[in-house]
Amino acid sequence: MNERAVRLPVAVLAILATVVVALLAVGLVVRADADRLPVGPPRDPPAAPPEASTFTVDEDRTVRFQEFSMTLAGAPYGCGDAQTPPQGFTAYEACSFEVHPNFDASGADWSAVTGVLLVDDPLVSADLGTTTKAVFDTLVDQLYSAEDNPSLSKVAAGGVQLPVPADRFGSRLGNVDVRKKGLDTPYDRLVVVVVRLESGRHVAFFSDYPHDGGKAGVQAVTTSLNTISLRR
Repeated sequence: MNERAVRLPVAVLAILATVVVALLAVGLVVRADADRLPVGPPRDPPAAPPEASTFTVDEDRTVRFQEFSMTLAGAPYGCGDAQTPPQGFTAYEACSFEVHPNFDASGADWSAVTGVLLVDDPLVSADLGTTTKAVFDTLVDQLYSAEDNPSLSKVAAGGVQLPVPADRFGSRLGNVDVRKKGLDTPYDRLVVVVVRLESGRHVAFFSDYPHDGGKAGVQAVTTSLNTISLRR
């Protein structure tokens, strides 16, 4: 009786030992498979997300791009209409108001316009002042037609102060004299500020304001300009 009682546990232990060894062997195989480098052709790394090429605009008219932000002009300006960027620029957010509606027989309007533009690479150079001049000249070409008989006077670099580092922006101001039948405006005041971002992209603020546009519009543009900020 005692001999039989001893042999049964021994047999059970032998079976359990066999099972444990088998499980350990399976575990080693699984671990080896997990540690083994994958086979097959190498895969390309995931593509980098495309760089943003448009502004975002909040409900309070705050425009953002990378670390740049500013608030578009308030009344008397109206904002929010879809805009096609002028040639030389990727994105465009603009505000305007009519200074001389229906000033001629064809029903043409003469307006004040301001906003921000994302500058295309062909206008950008290593020197910020050169880039600012290129943007200024391009806007004159884009905002005026030959029928406006535009000519520049009192053009000067600098003169604008902003709450951002001085080496991160350039400015250019000038009068665009116009001679158009039926139009009382003798000239528009064009102000351009170009801000260089950490990524190398450039954002341009501009205001093209008729000389007789009134004080309210000037104040709205000045307030907008002073909201320019560079923050992450």
